[in-house]
Amino acid sequence: MKRWQTLLIGLVISATFLALVFIKADFSEMATAFKSARYGWIILAFVLLIGTVLIRGLRWSVLTQGRLKPIDAGWLFSIGFLFNNVLPARIGEFARAFLTGRRPKMHFASALSSIVVERLFDFVSVAVLIGIVLIGLPLPDWTKIAGAAVGAGSMVGVVILAIAARNPEWALNLGIKIVAVFPKVDKEKAGEFLAPIFEGLGGVSDWRTFGSGLGLSICAWVFSGITGWVLMLAFWDKVPLLVGQLAIAAAGLGVAVPGAPAGVGPYEYAVTQSLVSLGYNADIARSYAFTLHSLNFIVTSILGGIGLMREGMSFGQVAEEARALRRQQARENPDIENPT
Repeated sequence: MKRWQTLLIGLVISATFLALVFIKADFSEMATAFKSARYGWIILAFVLLIGTVLIRGLRWSVLTQGRLKPIDAGWLFSIGFLFNNVLPARIGEFARAFLTGRRPKMHFASALSSIVVERLFDFVSVAVLIGIVLIGLPLPDWTKIAGAAVGAGSMVGVVILAIAARNPEWALNLGIKIVAVFPKVDKEKAGEFLAPIFEGLGGVSDWRTFGSGLGLSICAWVFSGITGWVLMLAFWDKVPLLVGQLAIAAAGLGVAVPGAPAGVGPYEYAVTQSLVSLGYNADIARSYAFTLHSLNFIVTSILGGIGLMREGMSFGQVAEEARALRRQQARENPDIENPT
């Protein structure tokens, strides 16, 4: 798919979700929510977001088994977010993999594999968070059952990932047989799709690395949830901590939906609807969602910009290298979407 087609589809998806966010919105109520917000809590949330980046940097360092220093990992992680904030198709993952590959102990392929593992751990962590939230919040019984199912499913996912990490070749062959069952997918295509995933898991075959990486992933999402809860205190007087965790879990699901750069639209819709479902005022929820997203955008963009200056390369140079690497990988795997 050409770049302009990808961008157009993303813009349409984002515009659709934004339209859903603003349906029945009272803009005067939203303006009042912004004016009456307690900005001390917003500043604190801003600082806590920096802490979240530090945890994720440490997590990435662990996943590379220390070949990437935590301080470098934090800056490079932020650079990736900077590119994802302003460019489509998650080009930021290729940008930070390219920059990481310039390190003496790293190369592009291993960096990209570690990013694949990051995404898998994020997926499991969000599932764990959703399970805890659905069980812990005063919701209907069916949601608690759903939460228990999600939690159990995430635990099964952890076991599967752990087995795959210890036996990547066996897991890859098994995965190929399973995926090849689907129509129009032969074993060659299945192998091309799954190979980067299991290669990445092979890099965390050590139990200590696997456990530390997964533990830091869950820690990062919980810390993000605390940050989301702190920001909620700028708009509401009293909010249970689990509601902040719910908002962040919803945001995580929102950015997973293909859309415009930074996930504009799906992010706001997911956060707003999660709060409205609990009975929170829709217009205040909209104001909160846009503030949460804006803070994430600002923090990661500032840190990413500083990190880029630290690398001694311009935005345009890195963007071009990242696009070239993405095109190269697309040529090597023309029939399947890149798993990152």
